[in-house]
Amino acid sequence: MEVASLRPDDILAMPRPENVPAERVFDFDIYRDIPDGMDFHAFWREVMDAAPFDVMWTPHNEGHWVALSAELSDQVMSEPDPFSNNTVLVPKETAGEAYRLIPLSLDPPEHRPFRKLLNDNLGPKPLRAFEEPIEQLTIELIESFKDKGRCNFVTDFAERLPVTIFMMLVDLPIADLPKLKHLADQFTRPDGSMTYPEVLQAFRDYLTPVLEARRGGGEQDLITQVINAPVDDRPMTEIEALNICTQVLVGGLDTVVNMLGFTFSYLARDHELRRSIAADPDLIGDALLEFFRRFPVVSSSREVKRDTAWAGVHLRAGDMVMCPTIVVAMDTASADSPLDFQIHRPGRKHSTFGKGSHTCPGAHLARMEMKIVLREWFARIPEFTLENEEPLSYTNGIVGSVKPFNLVWSPAG
Repeated sequence: MEVASLRPDDILAMPRPENVPAERVFDFDIYRDIPDGMDFHAFWREVMDAAPFDVMWTPHNEGHWVALSAELSDQVMSEPDPFSNNTVLVPKETAGEAYRLIPLSLDPPEHRPFRKLLNDNLGPKPLRAFEEPIEQLTIELIESFKDKGRCNFVTDFAERLPVTIFMMLVDLPIADLPKLKHLADQFTRPDGSMTYPEVLQAFRDYLTPVLEARRGGGEQDLITQVINAPVDDRPMTEIEALNICTQVLVGGLDTVVNMLGFTFSYLARDHELRRSIAADPDLIGDALLEFFRRFPVVSSSREVKRDTAWAGVHLRAGDMVMCPTIVVAMDTASADSPLDFQIHRPGRKHSTFGKGSHTCPGAHLARMEMKIVLREWFARIPEFTLENEEPLSYTNGIVGSVKPFNLVWSPAG
């Protein structure tokens, strides 16, 4: 099955701006599910192979450019002029203009004081206190199904561990998790049940009383620490507090869940790798580096600030350019045989946590969680496979994901 039908008559017949040449048009929709039976990252590799240029334009989602090489995707992520963070989601008018959150939608230098607040609270030192709770919850979850010899990895584990830790970090009730996770998913993988402004308003309705209660407080949770810290020697405004906390919730409730899903679905199929790690847990560190390289999941975008000649095309002010982190890992210029998992791969290059001034502030927490999970899982369930070698299915979107799958093992270990 073709993953991108380049320049068919029906696609060319769709309206396109005057600055888009016909040969740059392709049939690509970030919200279209991956074809059945196809690996998520192999799909992206095929999109790259099928495209005649490293920058293409799609009429879907209000029309936008897509960077399809590591060099160009990294450039879009790294250069706020001309590639502004003012709008980071497509479709621009329907979604992006509603998602003007802090600090992701601010360019340097305006983003710096807000980014510093997150860095100060999500760095190695403040997160040290969460290492033990992460370890305890990881063990508790594994032990809850270990003797059953099976689990649905996504629903029984991946969707529970990182989001529970995150709710502890922001000190919000676990009972609110289903509602908040649903709202976060509507930004990254919308199901059509809510418009983007409705999602944003729902977050604000939820957060407003929380922020009112925590203004002036001295608690150590992330929300209290962030909203009470000065921004360039002035108090944070109400709308700034709502926007930064909404961004924190959206980011904290999604990405690690999906990284776990991709990692363990791969481990269940690579018997040699799985048994190597089980025999030598010291390999976990190198394996983790390769998992991060091999399984990026985010496809954000940037808004062009001014008319610009770039990569053989003419960009107009206001154009949107998607910069998928996936193409950085899948580009043969970045890695030989990029679809292969090489635990001792030399010179790894990836942008899984982003690039430039907006590198993911939660990267340290993600690394900590993934390392602890691999260590504690292999200590208790060293041998496991997919149930009946079931085919995997994937959801595309701003953040890609593996649909729920079952793992099985001998209850004896």
